[in-house]
Order: sequence, then C-alpha cells, then structure tokens
Amino acid sequence: MVEEYEKLILDRIDTPGWVTTRGILLDPTGEGAEEDHRQVETAMKNLADKGRVALWLLILQDNAGELLTAARPGLELDRDLEQRGAWATAVRYNPES
Repeated sequence: MVEEYEKLILDRIDTPGWVTTRGILLDPTGEGAEEDHRQVETAMKNLADKGRVALWLLILQDNAGELLTAARPGLELDRDLEQRGAWATAVRYNPES
C-alpha cells in the first residue's frame, strides 16, 4: 500500500505543488484510520529520502493541529502560503523535533 501512496503523492504534488496526508486519504477531518495515516507518512518519508519530495509541517490556525506535507523539491511552501493569505503556515519538517 505504501508504494501506491508514493505514486499518488507524486501525482498530487504536480499541482498545486504540495499535498497533506489528509489530502492523499481524502480525509479532511483527519478522522480516518490511524494506520492509513501512518502509511501515507511512511510513503512521504520514503520519497523524501529519495529526494523526490521535500517535507513540511502544515500548521493549521486556531491550534487545529499539524499535518505532514509533501511538496515539490524547491517549492517554498511557507512563502507560497503567505502569498496566498492561507489559513495555515508551514515549517520545514525536522524528524528530530
């Protein structure tokens, strides 16, 4: 299943350039199965290890949480969201945190 998620992630980052775990699972509320979310995160991390995506944390307003996000390499997601006046901010993912 992780390999299928990897393909889907690569398809989805084409436009607009990034996708969250919820976006892959079509789970806007985040109430889907935890195992599915773990598999998508594993797929994102695998692609990042291969240099195919850059990982970010999407920080939702009003303390609504954080989502692991895969983006096209070179996309500055933090600036992109700021320019769009988005409902979230982003910071580069640091697995050490």
